[in-house]
Amino acid sequence: MKNILIVGLGSIGRRHTENFSNYFDEIDIVDINPERIAQAKKEYNINNRFNDYVFALEKNKYEVVAITTPPHLHLPIAKLAASKGSHLFIEKPLGMSIDGWQDVEKICDDKKILSYVAYCHRHINFSKKLKEMINDGLIGRPIHANLRWGSYLPDWHPYEDYRTFYMAKKEQGGGALMDESHGIDLVRYILGDVKEVFGIVDTISDLEIDSDDVAFLTLRMDSNALVQINFDLASRPPRLNFEINGTKGNVIWDRVENKINHYDAESKEWSTEQFTQDDTMAMYPNQAKYFAECIINSNKPMNNIGEVINTQKVIDAAFKSSETGRLISIV
Repeated sequence: MKNILIVGLGSIGRRHTENFSNYFDEIDIVDINPERIAQAKKEYNINNRFNDYVFALEKNKYEVVAITTPPHLHLPIAKLAASKGSHLFIEKPLGMSIDGWQDVEKICDDKKILSYVAYCHRHINFSKKLKEMINDGLIGRPIHANLRWGSYLPDWHPYEDYRTFYMAKKEQGGGALMDESHGIDLVRYILGDVKEVFGIVDTISDLEIDSDDVAFLTLRMDSNALVQINFDLASRPPRLNFEINGTKGNVIWDRVENKINHYDAESKEWSTEQFTQDDTMAMYPNQAKYFAECIINSNKPMNNIGEVINTQKVIDAAFKSSETGRLISIV
């Protein structure tokens, strides 16, 4: 493919730059930090570099724009890039709320351009295996589930002060609920859409941040199954697992241990399918390959803006529930 503009060169932006280097002839980059620009230029084959995405988009025509900035900047960049006719690759979450994203979706539809939001856990091979197990009825009808998604924020980027990282800043879209909404997308991918949300979202640890460091959610799915979710930024050691209980047994997806455990209620026996850390980390190149193939073949991505608005609605409802103390229906 011809060219891509990558806006934002934090850790995830650099990871996407590396992966997209396999699919684009030219890579242009944008960041307001000259040190990040210099680092990217040293590590990758960069064509043009800018410190202003508006200038870059006015100067050049791009086949794809990858938006890898903090979430508070996603919407204005997406609107401008879509208006210029560029396909969109948007780092998760979609944005600060669903407000304005239907407009971007309409621009994409009108201009026949594709959009993708980077909920990359769908591209782990044992996430696909979990979906297959549930769809095949291995544990019968799912009744309820528990998802734990926690780690310690200062350990994320040991090379920088976590207090300066956007994750520490509410106004930039940081916090446990927004960033760890990978878990909400995984729940929807495996169990379907959400009907109701009750949430408590708060900042209660000793971390020096003004974003939320914990979010406890209870979801009622369209299927009537219940799901409890624990997101947090204070867990040591990290815990990332998803246990689904059904009428014929249960299954546990574990991203830290890279495995799936299955309990069969009839035989009363556990079995384990072991995967590797390489399987987990392959989600990033797998995602880049999937997106590139969608562009090449003009296939609408599964995680397009219209689809991911439904994940963003759950995020928005959790914040609203926490503020009001009420159960919120998804409409």
